[in-house]
Amino acid sequence: MAQAKGPVVSLMSAVEGPEPLVILPHDNPDPDALASAAALQYLLRELSSKDSIIALGGIIGRAENRAMVKYLNINLVPVKEIELTPDTQVALVDTQPGRTNNSLPIEISPTVVIDHHPAYGPFEGIPFVDMRDGYGATSTILTEYLRDSHVTVESKIATALFYGIAAETQDLGRESSEADFAASHFLYPYANKRRLGKIENARVPREYFRAFRDAIDEATVYDKAVISDLGDVLYPDMVAEVADFLLRLDEVEWALAMGSYKKNLFVSLRTTDRDTNAGEILQKVLGSRSAGGHDMIAGGRIRLDGNGLEREKAAVRVKERFLQRLGIGSATSHDLV
Repeated sequence: MAQAKGPVVSLMSAVEGPEPLVILPHDNPDPDALASAAALQYLLRELSSKDSIIALGGIIGRAENRAMVKYLNINLVPVKEIELTPDTQVALVDTQPGRTNNSLPIEISPTVVIDHHPAYGPFEGIPFVDMRDGYGATSTILTEYLRDSHVTVESKIATALFYGIAAETQDLGRESSEADFAASHFLYPYANKRRLGKIENARVPREYFRAFRDAIDEATVYDKAVISDLGDVLYPDMVAEVADFLLRLDEVEWALAMGSYKKNLFVSLRTTDRDTNAGEILQKVLGSRSAGGHDMIAGGRIRLDGNGLEREKAAVRVKERFLQRLGIGSATSHDLV
């Protein structure tokens, strides 16, 4: 611990004590959240022998994410199996208190918050907070912790962080900063290239292609935006995958995808317009607590408590509010294919 410097010293001080730390990424965690959680667990073990558990809210659905957990041996415990009390030490990574995208009960205040998204509320009373919305990935923050701690850079952790940054920034091409480039450069020599290849090229089931076919069939172009309602999805991350895919359409600047999973309507928004904040737009469409994001990417979800009719009304409301925010009328439109 004497070798560590910077925020790492404050982090270790905040989590002192014999009780294990519950590391909680956002629900249905993506590679950035998974890598950040795994790296934090590794640092705690190497620097202080602190026991910790990575809690899983939701599921690991996307093939690349499942491969990441498998090949990098990231152990996850369903959050429903963990007793969370006001005395439990909790570290939120890649998410924040009070957000609907994590499973932390509202009455429990975390001990640690580490995130690269804009701050959505005050953080009074939280012992350790590190918010860097100028960074492209939370994995970049954890990479700096790893570098500053002077511990051995374990290959699986380096691979996880490298892939977390690459996935979040689309290979450093989306919302990346100098810090993200520096972190990737630091990690690359330690990353296992064979395992990285297995993760990036994970095998997918036939249903994956059916979902993309249906998403394309349902996609409608409204001026500079394309919107697709996927209906029920196999896993929430499918919505984000489709939004990324549809943004490649050369005649649009915005892509919005939505899909239902377990009484929630998940929404993902992507844009090529660097002068408009996608996160702010989606918060206005879904509500400030139900969405978040950055300049070019955003996501959120709406709780559905009723029947299919409520779901359809919610989807129509999202589409209309989104088009209204962009100043686009819904009368002039055409099918993507």
